[in-house]
Amino acid sequence: MKKTLLQLLTVSAVAASVMLPLNAAPAAAQSAKTPAVSANGDLSPAGGHHSDHGRLMLTQQELVSRIAQLTEKKPLVIQQWLKNYEPGARVTKGEAARLGFKAIAHIPSEHAAVTDIKVLSAATLEITFDSPLTAADVNLDKAKTNFQFDNGMTIRNVPQLKNGARSTYVVPVTVQQPGKTYSLTYKGKAAGKFTGSAHTVKLATARQVTADTFELESFRKDGVVDYGYVVESYFGTRGGLEMYLNDRNASGGKSYDIISSLRDMSVTLTPEGGQPIRAAYVPYTQATDDRQAPKFRLPAGQTLTPGVTYKVTADWATVTEASFTARSAAPLVIASAKAVSPASVDITLAADPRDELFSGRSVELTDGDGKKLTAVYKVTSRKGAVGTFELAAGAQLSPGKSYTVTAVGSWATQQGKISLNTDALKNS
Repeated sequence: MKKTLLQLLTVSAVAASVMLPLNAAPAAAQSAKTPAVSANGDLSPAGGHHSDHGRLMLTQQELVSRIAQLTEKKPLVIQQWLKNYEPGARVTKGEAARLGFKAIAHIPSEHAAVTDIKVLSAATLEITFDSPLTAADVNLDKAKTNFQFDNGMTIRNVPQLKNGARSTYVVPVTVQQPGKTYSLTYKGKAAGKFTGSAHTVKLATARQVTADTFELESFRKDGVVDYGYVVESYFGTRGGLEMYLNDRNASGGKSYDIISSLRDMSVTLTPEGGQPIRAAYVPYTQATDDRQAPKFRLPAGQTLTPGVTYKVTADWATVTEASFTARSAAPLVIASAKAVSPASVDITLAADPRDELFSGRSVELTDGDGKKLTAVYKVTSRKGAVGTFELAAGAQLSPGKSYTVTAVGSWATQQGKISLNTDALKNS
């Protein structure tokens, strides 16, 4: 259902204490989150936030919270709309009216329609809509249904709203065929055509990380930026390194290529004199610890051969220093394990692995009777040398038992025997 007039005017009316006629707003729109409607049909301030000499009893924090709910944005994003955000400061009528009416333009609509399609690179589009998309419509399963391309193209991950944009999204897609014409249908309606591009993202260096994993690093100074720094969903999580790119994807007079989500992407690793190997992207590794260095991993059971030179190629990227000579790489070392719940354990390594190297790894827990459980790393849970590993759905540790912990595969070894005691779970 479209936003009603009542919903559209809620923020500015509540914040500015402006009396606005609603002319029989739908009863369904009334809720505890909306302002009260007086007997004559006017919109009254909610929660007693009346004005006092040009200022409202409403604080900036309260105003930000209400606008964040209405626009489905993080409060931190809305805070940027205020010149000097002070949570407890009382809001002026002017501030409230300005933010309220700005918010109206940012209210998501399930009826949003495509107005422009730009090809950023071989695996990335930039799509603009006439309204922001709803949270439901950027859910991956829903997005895959909404965005339908011809000629075999599909969306790979959720559309990501650019920092500072009203309704322009970075959209990762499968690799295009240069020169081929593609058509997009959005929610069953023809949304436009575009021509496939051969433009690839320029990465700097290929480098081995572990016995079965290597990384492809890139740098902002070279005009390449990971999408995590330029989209709203990650705003406030990048240690102040967030960027705002204009409609030409430039900032400070410098243009940037955007590395969109690498979900389901891979590269080809060819050993000198050998057969090509497909190496898959390791999820959640493309921008961690303030580095743009996505990791790629060989198929299970395969490792790099020390002394052999490998070259990386891809149809979505060009690597400047694409070759590296493999070396012997010691596995990570598990130092201890701790049960944190019946379905999860914390694994502590001897040193911080950095860069989300836990991703895709698992450990095996064996009790005294020989019964085995497998726990898989919970992505982005790492805090220094500690990562949380979760058991499969329905599996649980038995309170009062002791388990022996070992790595699944050769990614890690142990400092002696690692035991996991679950006595603490007896009272949980």
